Amino acid sequence: MKALVYRMGGLGDSLLVYPVLEILTRKGYEVTVWGNPEYFQLAEKSGFCKKSIFYEPADQFDRIIVFSKNRELLHNHKTIYVEPLPDKRIWIVKYYLKKLNFERESFSKKLKLPFSIEKSDKLCIIHPSSGSQKKNPEPNFFLQLEKFIENCGYKVLYISGPAEKYFNKALFKNSIYLEDITELTKTLLQASLYIGVDSGVSHLSSYLGISSIIIFGPTDPVVWHPIGKNVTVIRDENCQPCFPNICTDRQCLRKEKLIEKIKDLFRS
Repeated sequence: MKALVYRMGGLGDSLLVYPVLEILTRKGYEVTVWGNPEYFQLAEKSGFCKKSIFYEPADQFDRIIVFSKNRELLHNHKTIYVEPLPDKRIWIVKYYLKKLNFERESFSKKLKLPFSIEKSDKLCIIHPSSGSQKKNPEPNFFLQLEKFIENCGYKVLYISGPAEKYFNKALFKNSIYLEDITELTKTLLQASLYIGVDSGVSHLSSYLGISSIIIFGPTDPVVWHPIGKNVTVIRDENCQPCFPNICTDRQCLRKEKLIEKIKDLFRS
């Protein structure tokens, strides 16, 4: 049996459908993903799909799942369309599984990959940006965070990638640019701690099992929290999620509150 799964989107969006690929593979399907091959190569390496492509004729598949609002993509009686966004506050992964009648199926909380990477003791990787500036705290927050993390005995390494249009390399001197997803994964696996905002890189860190602190501002962690057992979400509970129509003062991302919340984690 062959299954085709269509999911376009960024790294985080792609990772959140990995459980669907894993379940289909376990059910005996040979899974092909129609999406961004760069973001699904880890699914190939983990055994969740056979291959990822940009396009392939749909008539050769026994089951087709399309995550899209556009119901004109594939005209085929085998196609199941899933709206990419839930209509209520529910974790996106649970929503997908429910729509596909997979809610009773288990899936991996940690992505297993054929890499043997030695961890660097007391290395904290910080990803201080995302593809949307609306989700990013001010740069000074990360500079204050860096001082605190270093005082706790960690070495800090900043990472950036193609989505970080607002990344200031001059400001964050100890930084590296990573474009290849495999190299990004191998770098993250060296860390004993990861801190980032709601981004695809943060989703990947959590899925890899790295101890991760994820800062959510205007986006809703109930819906968008990453896969993983070793992740802590930081958020101002007094502010309601408002993305993408965010307020002008962005109280949820005030650096004083964020720093204090992270310090509390280290004290506990």
